[in-house]
Amino acid sequence: MFNRKQYIITLIALGVVAVGGALAVYLLEVDFIYFFVVIMLGYIYLKYRLTGPLQMFSTKFNMLVDYDLDIAQAEAMCRSYLENAPTAGLRAIYRWYLGMTLYYAGKYDESIRMLNQVDLKKMNPVYQVLIFVFQAYSVYELGQMDEFSLYVERIEAIKPRIPGKYQGFVLSYLEILNALKNKDTALDQFKEVVEKNFSRNDGYISTKLIYHYRLAEYYIALGDELEADKNLAFVIANGKEHHTAIQSKLKFKGLVNVEDYVYDPESESSNEEEDQNAGYIETQDGTVETQDSSDDDIKPLDE
Repeated sequence: MFNRKQYIITLIALGVVAVGGALAVYLLEVDFIYFFVVIMLGYIYLKYRLTGPLQMFSTKFNMLVDYDLDIAQAEAMCRSYLENAPTAGLRAIYRWYLGMTLYYAGKYDESIRMLNQVDLKKMNPVYQVLIFVFQAYSVYELGQMDEFSLYVERIEAIKPRIPGKYQGFVLSYLEILNALKNKDTALDQFKEVVEKNFSRNDGYISTKLIYHYRLAEYYIALGDELEADKNLAFVIANGKEHHTAIQSKLKFKGLVNVEDYVYDPESESSNEEEDQNAGYIETQDGTVETQDSSDDDIKPLDE
């Protein structure tokens, strides 16, 4: 890990090289192009040392949170990287990751406080949206709907500053947040949004947890305790210490056997292969073509 001490030492070394190079150009009449090449190589090296660990961190974070559901290890990793972050910008990014992890762990109050400490000036508008999204999710789980509405308003206020290629991404989040906000008055729409954003098989077990957790909310609001328990049982059986599993245990009525809902990826893969074969249709001239299954909707990050 490239920590702050190493970062400062590297800056000093590059500074010494830069001064030495400038003196060489001035006193020894060394060609300026060599000085320029040395400076560029130093810049590239420094950028690599800063961004390389962040890319590795991001990949491992996603594996821990979305595949392994090892939230405790993800939290420990975030705290370690935050403590050793070499720059203020990277500290802001790692603090944001830690805030998300605390949400995944069901530590909603801590998540809100951690995200409040993120220096927004160091984050671009897209990251600012994500900060407010996870704060909104946290207050929603705490039942603080007035605060929830304020975070949605803050996202709406930032939206005009979001680059065009990320507008769909932001709109997907707003669609989900507004569905949560209006669940009591537009229950069918809430279910449609859940199906649209979380029913697809993207390979993440975390997406399945969110899907069944939100469906359970729908059935609870509908008054169907049996269907609610079926979805809660799936989350409990497969969620480990994910916040959806923690909350599901509090809402579960015990109407079904949790062990019956253990997820089997191999079984699902087999079913998907059968569905894919069923998607082929035969035309009148004997050729075979597939039905259109394209979907241009942007899937947002996991809650």
